[in-house]
Amino acid sequence: MNCPLCNSPSEERKKYCADCGTPLDPQTTYLKSFVTSQVDQATNEKFKDRRFVDIETTEAVVERIQRWAKLFGFFVGIPFGLFLLWLAIAGFQNYRDFSKLVASIEEQVKPKIEQAKSDAEQAQKTAREAKVEAEDSKKIIEAASAEANKQLGAAGQIAANVKALSERVSGQSQRVGARVAELDQKIDAAIKDMAEQQRKLASTDELVKTLFSKGTTEYFSTTASAPNVIIEPLGKGATVFMLLKSAPIYQTIEVKWRVFSQPHSSYAVVNNVLIFGWGDPAENLKQYPLEVTYVPDTTSKIAPFKTLSVKDNAVFADGTKLMDLPR
Repeated sequence: MNCPLCNSPSEERKKYCADCGTPLDPQTTYLKSFVTSQVDQATNEKFKDRRFVDIETTEAVVERIQRWAKLFGFFVGIPFGLFLLWLAIAGFQNYRDFSKLVASIEEQVKPKIEQAKSDAEQAQKTAREAKVEAEDSKKIIEAASAEANKQLGAAGQIAANVKALSERVSGQSQRVGARVAELDQKIDAAIKDMAEQQRKLASTDELVKTLFSKGTTEYFSTTASAPNVIIEPLGKGATVFMLLKSAPIYQTIEVKWRVFSQPHSSYAVVNNVLIFGWGDPAENLKQYPLEVTYVPDTTSKIAPFKTLSVKDNAVFADGTKLMDLPR
């Protein structure tokens, strides 16, 4: 800051100018200017002719100055006392007038000093409150900063987890895509296979229809003179040998006697000879003819048998022995 009198620069918190000794405190400067103006005005009005006064007056003035120094303290003590001493030496005609002047100045300055002191105390109080608020704000800011750093760290971890999850999802998506493509290929192959099977089934149906349309039915007399049937007793039932015109396709054979049909699992086929068992006695079976329906096996390379016969308690087809009969 600069001195208000000589304008010389001085360091902060200095109370007096280093060059001229002028107080640097604003309140002191104000008081000094105010007192100086009041004293000059009173002196110009009351004392036109300057004369020396008695030593008692001087001593009284000095005593008054000392009391003022105690009252005003550091602000206006010594400089103002010296100034008044110079005025006393310069001469006052009436000490009472000077005393009144000083009292008047004191009454005017004292409230200002008290106000300045009150303002200073209020400023200190405000400064202390501001310091406390600043410290509280600092703590709040530090806590908020720590929480923000914590949240940033958590956000960073979440971002890393999301990135890892995204990478895993991407990898899974690629694997799922590959798996789906593979399944699509298998489905396409299965559809093609089903189409092929349907085509084969259709062909098989056509084949079956063709086969059955080419099927043949033979009737066999069960009398003793029939050359193509041999019926031999077997327990309470009978064993039947039938000489067909052609070798049959096994799955197409169906034997009927009156309204009864022989189960398919009971047949045996040797070239063109059909052999099966019957549950009724042989005499009952001979009462009605047998009906056989079948589809000839055109792929057979074996020549069909031409005769059936019983020799030495055995059944023969041509010269081939088919079965021994029970004794």
